[in-house]
Amino acid sequence: MAVATPAAHAAGTTLVLDAQENYYLPTEGEGPNLNLGITASGGDAHDVSVAVDASSLAGKATMEVTGDCVSTGTLKVRCDVGPLSGKESIDPFFLKPTAAAKAGDTGAITYTATASDAATVTGKTDVLVGGPKLVARPYPALKGIAPGAVFERIPAFADTGAAPADKGVMLWAQDSDGVSLARDHSNCHYSDQSDIGAWCRFDTPVAPGAAYETDAPLRYTASKDTMYGYNTYLAWPVGGSAPDSFDPSDFPDTGTGAPLGLKSVASGSGFTGSGYGTFATTQHADYQALGDTVEGKVGETVSITVGVRNNGPGRMDFRWGDADNSGTFVVTPPAGTTITGAPGPGEQGDPGPLWSCTPGKAGAKSYTCDIASTDFGPGDSVTQEFTVRIDKVVPDARGSVRAVENPEYPNRDDDAANDTAAVTVKATGSATSSPSPSASASASASPSATATASPSGSGAGTSGGTTTGGGLAATGADGVLLRAGIAVLLVAGGALVFLAARRSRLQGVSGR
Repeated sequence: MAVATPAAHAAGTTLVLDAQENYYLPTEGEGPNLNLGITASGGDAHDVSVAVDASSLAGKATMEVTGDCVSTGTLKVRCDVGPLSGKESIDPFFLKPTAAAKAGDTGAITYTATASDAATVTGKTDVLVGGPKLVARPYPALKGIAPGAVFERIPAFADTGAAPADKGVMLWAQDSDGVSLARDHSNCHYSDQSDIGAWCRFDTPVAPGAAYETDAPLRYTASKDTMYGYNTYLAWPVGGSAPDSFDPSDFPDTGTGAPLGLKSVASGSGFTGSGYGTFATTQHADYQALGDTVEGKVGETVSITVGVRNNGPGRMDFRWGDADNSGTFVVTPPAGTTITGAPGPGEQGDPGPLWSCTPGKAGAKSYTCDIASTDFGPGDSVTQEFTVRIDKVVPDARGSVRAVENPEYPNRDDDAANDTAAVTVKATGSATSSPSPSASASASASPSATATASPSGSGAGTSGGTTTGGGLAATGADGVLLRAGIAVLLVAGGALVFLAARRSRLQGVSGR
């Protein structure tokens, strides 16, 4: 980063501008967000404002103002920070090339930062139209990794732009939970969090059309309970626009081994821009079905709680992925009973009943319920409460709860004996009795079916519709409610509304 500081100031507080050295504007599309930060050093500053001027690019670029900045003229903005203690990032604008812009055109973005109690400071970013463009080679999908074993990845990238990355390349690796990156290299800086990962700097210039890969692989170790995950990386020119969420201070540790280097490889169609790849280990998760007993008099409506427990040793963790659930369980009521607690979509909501089963109606022969936790670890349970009407006594009647794996992300259960549990009946009354009209429950009349999640070490879950912990509370049932809430809002509004946070800060997985 280019750092601009003033001469010593009597007030004791100085402003420091952190501006990127270069801004590469593509000849088509739009450029990246401009990286700009300001810091009050030596004390607090007040009435801080930053004026940004890109008017040297008139006729070559247009400006889209973002953040809290306001336009003050053609290709000019003012960003009012106000009181400043420490550092603040500013997201002033991004640029788009005009039809007249051509590769090789240059310009500059200048900055002037002022405060009521600190000296004015200035800075500059050089602009090049049609600069370098680094695109990544995807990682292959890996399978069959032994629990706790080491596996390797080799990042690679090519410059498909019109100019060289003549100052070198920055590379940022990120990963899902459950893997750790070996701290092998002295030119790499590491975080304790896998989703933040590590970054490395290479001083090797990269010419247009050239491609490189690292001269040694990145080495990962999968934790023993990890079943699925991902690795990914990004590359950009030194001095150019870093990803929005990249902050060097997030990487406190430096590797102690030999520097990681680059070696030339053939460029080609394999460089698609996404450095993302998934992996799967051979670890398994034993799913145990949780049954219950329908107990009461003929004509009564009672409740049961059924579901699935993960007995481990594997963790089904899909908070990073596209999986909607960690599997399902199928509930079949015993003969002589009817499941009545089956709320429809309009009856879902907070603090109303939670429901992650289909069909959404009473009286079905069976129900398929999501194991809706996307972080379903050893000892966790996902349960569903049903209301059941006892219609008549059927000797030896038995229903069932059956755990079913997600076919895209199987849990590889090696103990089929506990995949099914019984739903038994203890009913009193005549075998020919039938319920009174007052005992009937409709699908839309005050349903009491609720989905609950039990924390690690719990049994069949909780009753009464309360959530006591576990993955479902965070990622399962709440997700069902959120989707249902959105559906209700869309219908109520009579229109389809998409909310998009444009140019949001990169967090964890990118380029997928």
